Amino acid sequence: MIPWMKYYTLLGIGISCCISLVYISSIQMDSTYVGAKSLYYRNYQSNIAKTTTKKLEASNITKDFALPDETKNPNSAFYGNIYKDTYGLPLSAFGVSSFKQIRTEWIHYLPWLATSLLNYRSNGQSNDTSSFTTITSKLFVKNRTSYVVGDVFVAHIQARDQLMRNKMFGGDYFRARLIRTRFGEAVDGIPCAIYDHANGTYTVKAPLLMSGDFTLEVKLLLSVEGIDRWIKFTELGEYKVVIHTAVLKSMELVYCGIHLTTFKRYSPEKLCDYSNPRNQEPWFCVRPPSGICHPIVQYRHRLLPWRPPFQISVDSLKEYGKFGEVFGSSVRIKIIKKDPIIWNVTYGMEYKGTSIPAGYLRNDRWVSLQQKSPVISLAWSRNCFKNKVIYMVGDSTMRQFFEIAVAVFNLTQTGPSNKINRHASQLGQDKTVNITIYYRTHGVPVSVRGVPGTRPYISDTIETLKTGGPALYVIFNIGVHLLHYDTSYFVHRILKIRDAIADHLRIFPDTRFILRGLNVVETMEEWAIFRLEFILREVFKSLIGVLFLNFWDYTTVSPLKHYHPGEHALNEEALLLFSYVCNWPK
Repeated sequence: MIPWMKYYTLLGIGISCCISLVYISSIQMDSTYVGAKSLYYRNYQSNIAKTTTKKLEASNITKDFALPDETKNPNSAFYGNIYKDTYGLPLSAFGVSSFKQIRTEWIHYLPWLATSLLNYRSNGQSNDTSSFTTITSKLFVKNRTSYVVGDVFVAHIQARDQLMRNKMFGGDYFRARLIRTRFGEAVDGIPCAIYDHANGTYTVKAPLLMSGDFTLEVKLLLSVEGIDRWIKFTELGEYKVVIHTAVLKSMELVYCGIHLTTFKRYSPEKLCDYSNPRNQEPWFCVRPPSGICHPIVQYRHRLLPWRPPFQISVDSLKEYGKFGEVFGSSVRIKIIKKDPIIWNVTYGMEYKGTSIPAGYLRNDRWVSLQQKSPVISLAWSRNCFKNKVIYMVGDSTMRQFFEIAVAVFNLTQTGPSNKINRHASQLGQDKTVNITIYYRTHGVPVSVRGVPGTRPYISDTIETLKTGGPALYVIFNIGVHLLHYDTSYFVHRILKIRDAIADHLRIFPDTRFILRGLNVVETMEEWAIFRLEFILREVFKSLIGVLFLNFWDYTTVSPLKHYHPGEHALNEEALLLFSYVCNWPK
C-alpha cells in the first residue's frame, strides 16, 4: 500500500455560517471572465496574492499609528491586538504598493487525486454522464461474518458507472463506518479508512476496537467527475455563496473579495488594495464612484440565491452521479470479545496494515485513543484552566467553545456587543482563580457583519504574543469561510500561520498550540471540507509543538447535519478539547 493513497478518516470542525442578510442596492461586479479556463489547464499559472518583497517589521507598520490603550490592557478583549486600528486601511496608508501575485499550489498535497484527475481528463469522458461513478459501485466483503476484537476488518470497492462498467481510475469520494444504531442514529461506531488505489478500486479497513453486532455502511458522496467540476467552480470564482461588501469612511458601499484579481477580472486601477501588509493576505474592493480608497469602517455580506447568474448551484453536482449507499452496503458482522483482551493501541499508529483512528463511539460517547486521560466533565475541567491564558481563535464554531467555557466556568464576559459586530473579540475571566480566555475571529473573509478591528489575522494574533510557555494555550481553527474560493488562498493562509507559530516556538518552545481540524458535515460540500482537512494535516504534520486535534473520525461515525455542532456533539468535542488543557501529552 502506497502511504499517500489514503483517504484518512480525519478530524473535525464546524464553521460560522451565522449570516445576517444585508440588502445591497447596487454592487459593481464583472460577470464575464475573459479567457477564463480552469487553472489545471493553464499549468497552474495564476495570480493569487503572495509577496516577493521583504517582510515588513511590525514597528514599521505601526510607527505612524498610535496604539490604542485597550490593546495594552490584559483586561480588555482587544489585548495584544496592536494592529486593531490598521485593519481596513488601504496599502497606500503604509507606503506599500500592491504585492507581486503568484499562485500557492495545493494539488501536490493530494497526489493521488492529481493522478486520477489527469486520467479522467485524458479519457475525454467529461461530457459523457453515463460514465460517471454512481452507487452502482459494488462493495466486496470476504465471506466471513464473525471477528474478534483486535482483528482488522477489510472490504473492497469497485467503482462503476451508470452502465455498470468498472471504472479504470480513482478519485471518487467515499465515506465508510461500522455502526450500531438506535432509533436510526448511530450509538456505537468505528470509523473506517479508505485507501484509493488510483485504478477504480478502493480498500476499506478498520481495526475492530469493540465487541457487538455492527453494520458496514459505505456511501459514495461525490464522484471524481463531480470533484473535477467543484474544483473548476472554485478556481474560476464561479461558485459564490455570499457577496462580501464593505462600507467605506465616505459611506460608499463597495464589492470586496480575495479573488478580484483572478483572471484579470478587474484591472488594478479599478480596485482598492486592502491586503495585509505583514502576511500579504489578499483583500480587494472595487474602487468606489468617488475614486478614493477610503478606510473600511464596516464589513457586510449578502447571501446569494441558489440560482444563476449569481452562482452555479452545488445542487448541479448531482448531475455527476447518483450518490448514497453503494451496492452491497449494509453488511452485518459480529465482533466477539476476547478474554482477556490484549489491546494497547495509540491514535495514528500502524496496526496490521491500517492506521488506528482517533477513537470510536460507545453508548453515544466518544472514546478517544488520541487523549489517554480525558476529563470526566466540563465542569470538572475548570480546575485545569486556573493560572492559564487561553486564546481561542477562529470561526463561529470556535466561539461556541468559548461560550461553553464562559457558561460552565461562570466567567465574566466583556467585549463589544455582538448585535452590531458579529464575532467581535471577547474576554472571559475569573480573576479570583486567574482564568483568562480570549476569543478572536480570523481574518477576512468572514461571513458576518463587523468592523475591521474585530477581524485580526491568526498569524498577526500569534506574532503579537509577547510571552509564552506552558501556561499559554493558543487553540485555533480555519477552513469553511474559505471553502468556496480557490484552495490556493487557503494554503497561502495556513502557511503564514505555520510560519508565525514556528517563529513563536523558537522563542517559547513550551507554548501549547492546538489546531482544531474540521468536522464531517452531511452536505454536497463534504468533499470540499475533506480537501481542506487533508491539507491542514499535511501542512502542520512536520511542525513539532502543534497538536492536531482530530474530530473528523468522530463525525465520520456521527456526521453533523449543520456546520455548527448541536449540543451533544459540541459537548463531546469540548470534553476532548478541554482534556488537553488538563493533560498535555508528554
